[in-house]
Amino acid sequence: MDFLISTVLAIILLYFISSTNAYKSMYKKIKEEKEIIDEEVTKLEALIQRYEKQVKIGTSSLKNNQENLQVARDDLQSLRLENITLKNKINDLQRRNEELFAQVNAII
Repeated sequence: MDFLISTVLAIILLYFISSTNAYKSMYKKIKEEKEIIDEEVTKLEALIQRYEKQVKIGTSSLKNNQENLQVARDDLQSLRLENITLKNKINDLQRRNEELFAQVNAII
């Protein structure tokens, strides 16, 4: 009976040792996979931060361009109005000039 118990205990001990080695190797593989995944996550986070910075820079650049375009539009509009006003003044002065020439010719 002792022999049977010791045999069963030996078999259980061998099973425990072999399963321990299997668990150790699985633990090592899982740990390696976790390290690889952590590295990939770190790389992806760095990429995300880089792209976020690029987006912020692009957004600020677009905002500045939009502000510059708005200033240019406002300047162009004011220059058009000034140009129209000057054309009207030129027309008025030409009419006045013609009137004055007509008066001078009438006097002569």
